[in-house]
Amino acid sequence: MVGVNYPWRHYGGDFGPTVWGTHAGVAAAPGAVAADLALMAGCGVQVVRWFVFADARGGIRVDEAGQPAGFLPGTLADLDAAFELALAAGLRLVPVLFDHTLAFRASDAAGARVGGHGRWLGDPDGQSRLLERVIAPVIGRYGPGGERAALGAAVYAWDLLNEPDWIVEELSPARQVERPVPFDVLAAWVRDAADLAHRHGARVTIGGARLRFAGWWDDPRLGLDFLQAHAYYDPEHDFDVLTTPAAALGLTRPLVIGECAGQGDAADPARQRPALSVRELAAVARRGGYLGAWPWSWRGVDGQGAVAHDALAAIAADIAGDAR
Repeated sequence: MVGVNYPWRHYGGDFGPTVWGTHAGVAAAPGAVAADLALMAGCGVQVVRWFVFADARGGIRVDEAGQPAGFLPGTLADLDAAFELALAAGLRLVPVLFDHTLAFRASDAAGARVGGHGRWLGDPDGQSRLLERVIAPVIGRYGPGGERAALGAAVYAWDLLNEPDWIVEELSPARQVERPVPFDVLAAWVRDAADLAHRHGARVTIGGARLRFAGWWDDPRLGLDFLQAHAYYDPEHDFDVLTTPAAALGLTRPLVIGECAGQGDAADPARQRPALSVRELAAVARRGGYLGAWPWSWRGVDGQGAVAHDALAAIAADIAGDAR
């Protein structure tokens, strides 16, 4: 699949009102979103990875006890609009429900509280509430028999959590995490969420941060349909996709490079590793037996910059050529 990370217009603010009282979601800017999606489709993109609730700064109603309690007004309308626009463009989406920053210590951002919701992932009661009040309603809405079942065709797979490795106690928890979550605890939530998605006829994945951690998420009990690893060149901390074919990871499920550097990798003379353009990274992934490599990112939302449109078109042409 030719994929790309959108990954947002407004981090945590594309779907529903935010903690600042603003609401600039998809339904408020359908023309701009449609233009982006049309350009992606014109480049040969088939799958678009798009963050939804991020650290819960938008879209989710939080009760007085700090637990998830459903959706804010307009949230589902924004999701409907995104799915409608994707179908109109001939694209499918990988909606990323949450970011690992959900479990960061609460902090003040422009006068509002963000993050601080680690117990939604690390506490059994929080997990149950998140599943019952957010994940089940949103996935069920687009499943067979759901209120907007026809829009479910826009979903390639639900991505439960972006880069969970940064909050797992046994892996590589970030210093901003208030309380790292034991793997078995988070795995129970992943298993239950995947089972729920499957009951609604949906695929499910998780946005793993490292190639070297991919095996942790391969346990068949978790029920993930395919795995992801985000492969940014970092030889001190991770395997190199250039020298690590998928078979070397010993996985039982296919793996997508869910993020790679849209600007390509710089050369590393000390290790005699050449510079690789994003097109070359995608070719390396295909030769290595991965399902694809999805550049980060379309909109250039951070220091990684924006992937060039002609590079995406070249990747699509290469894949089409391989298929022939």
